[in-house]
Amino acid sequence: MGWTGQRPGGKEVDGMRKKWMGLLLWTAAAMLLLTGCLFRPPDDLYKLPEKSPGYEQLNSAIRTVRSNLEMTYGTSCELAVIVGGENTASIQLQDLDGDGERESALTFFRVPGIAKSIKIYIFRQFGEEYRVSGVVEGDGAAIYSVDYVDLNGEGEKELVVSWQISAGVYQLGAYTLDELGVPMPNQEETTGNGIVQTTDYSNQMATELLLTSCSGATDGSSGYELLDIDRDTRMEIAVTRIDSAGVGSQVEVYGWRDGAFVSLSSAGLSAGVVSLVRMQANYLSGEFYRPALYITCTMSDGSRTIDVLSYQQEKLVNLALDPDTGVSRNILRGYTEVSLTDINGDYVLELPSPRRLPSISEAVTSNFWLIDWSQYDEKGKCNQVLTTYHNVADSWYLIIPDSWKDMITISRNDALSGQREVIFSLWQGVGEDPVPFLSIYKLTGNNRTSRAAYEGRFILREEENVIYAAAFYDCDWDCGLDQTSLMEHFNTIQASWYSE
Repeated sequence: MGWTGQRPGGKEVDGMRKKWMGLLLWTAAAMLLLTGCLFRPPDDLYKLPEKSPGYEQLNSAIRTVRSNLEMTYGTSCELAVIVGGENTASIQLQDLDGDGERESALTFFRVPGIAKSIKIYIFRQFGEEYRVSGVVEGDGAAIYSVDYVDLNGEGEKELVVSWQISAGVYQLGAYTLDELGVPMPNQEETTGNGIVQTTDYSNQMATELLLTSCSGATDGSSGYELLDIDRDTRMEIAVTRIDSAGVGSQVEVYGWRDGAFVSLSSAGLSAGVVSLVRMQANYLSGEFYRPALYITCTMSDGSRTIDVLSYQQEKLVNLALDPDTGVSRNILRGYTEVSLTDINGDYVLELPSPRRLPSISEAVTSNFWLIDWSQYDEKGKCNQVLTTYHNVADSWYLIIPDSWKDMITISRNDALSGQREVIFSLWQGVGEDPVPFLSIYKLTGNNRTSRAAYEGRFILREEENVIYAAAFYDCDWDCGLDQTSLMEHFNTIQASWYSE
């Protein structure tokens, strides 16, 4: 039979084909609707994300200011470097009026070779243009840090700027925009190069509330703190000044009084300190969580002092200072691997006091320490909170039971690759072998899981690429811990403790 132009079963096949084509078209349409692609031109799918509203206007205003600076001073203008702190971006959006909206934009310039070479411009948007609403000027090679805080209680935020004059030399300034009016519209001026926008910003200069010397900290943080130390709902600035000769180092607090920003009080730090390690704002223990300043400094012999200052009866007082020696009662000697930490999680910093553990032989000095942690209360009394063994190298610590006091010694065994063992033993006296009762392991490497499963061992904590395990020894002495309570006493060290 010859071909007739129709395949066997042609009508049924064509019908099925139409059904399948309809189903495919419906599915494709549904997917387009779900993804939103149906409503977007194909070219839009390859566009970069759109910039936020006002981006181009702000950039234009910043370029205009930069051009005006370069024309005014006849030299190139560069972005100022912000070394540290939480606000380091070259353009920063801030809510300066406290209304919940980040309506202000700040940028930072440096004009080399002139007085007050660093200039901070604050912009606000009016309609479709950004106007300069404030200018802050200062000397220095860079800005060490900048903060925004309400100092006078008026609701508007002030600028607190640490100017880095040179390596290790700083000045701290505080500036308010409260006295500035609404900025004038940008004006156009014809020059030889065409039309540029220019404005006389002399009426937009911020008012300087404070400019004083300030020390820097060796851990990279600033030598000042912002806190409401007198609890009047307004923020104060506490400034540390260290005399490298070891005489006259102090902390001074500035705050708002009778319509002016003035010095409220000052207090001396430990005699003999030569550098600032860190300055921290925190609290004292007690019912009301009174604000306090914790100042860690280095002495000429390498030891560290911790001074604790509180504002009481309108006076700054150093609670830690020994009146007989003029030095803090809290000194870290021989072991400085730990620092102030809220070790028990009660929101109050604890001060570490290391004590060396005994050695088997009088000829060998032990390099193992227990840390007694204490905190100051509102009455100025220093109370011990707990004791730990800190293994900073292996990133863990153990809360030591009170029953272990004066009863234990510690040793290490790192003979096996990928296994670091700390052995807790019952102290038997000089010349006598201690009796092991507990080992804690840090296990790394590909075989860490199998090593953690060795007979007698149990896992304390498992983290990425690390397993912490432990094992009790057969010992006549009851150490007071079992597997469950040991897990409760064991903690890993957070890196932020040593960097915040």
